[in-house]
Amino acid sequence: MRTSSTFKKSIPLAALLTSALLLAGCANLTQPATPENISVFPKPTYWQALSRTASGITGDITLTDTQLTFGNQASISISPIEHDADAGQTLFRVTSKTNPELLNGNLLCGNNAVDYLVVQISGDVPGQSDMQLMAYYYPEQLHLKDLPLKNLDDIKRQMCALYTYVGMASQSVKAR
Repeated sequence: MRTSSTFKKSIPLAALLTSALLLAGCANLTQPATPENISVFPKPTYWQALSRTASGITGDITLTDTQLTFGNQASISISPIEHDADAGQTLFRVTSKTNPELLNGNLLCGNNAVDYLVVQISGDVPGQSDMQLMAYYYPEQLHLKDLPLKNLDDIKRQMCALYTYVGMASQSVKAR
């Protein structure tokens, strides 16, 4: 009888210990990237405008985790909020609500400041640009999983521009 009583008491103790070990193991799992620990472009990266749109509006650009500088040296402040290494995509929140004048008097995305930028690095894919920069109007929190946007008629939530670039050697972008 004594063995039975000891056995009954040890079951809850064993369950408690097992649960504690499982929780401790979960704490060691890699946490998803948060805006505070995302760093995709810690050093400036330089991109040469490839598409006619990029050549005529943004010019060559310099990109870091915190700033996008255009060919005329105008810039906007950005902050990475999501990164998907498999897709080569990084979602940036535009933190400066400015809409600077770019090349030839153009604006990045019409008369309104953009809310988000998505940078997609293609790499060495024959026949494709090395990088695409997509600008979005989206007043709420946007996530990479929300893309592409489904309601093309929603003017408050849309991709408003797409620019393509090729990688450049490490040099700063000069104003033209």
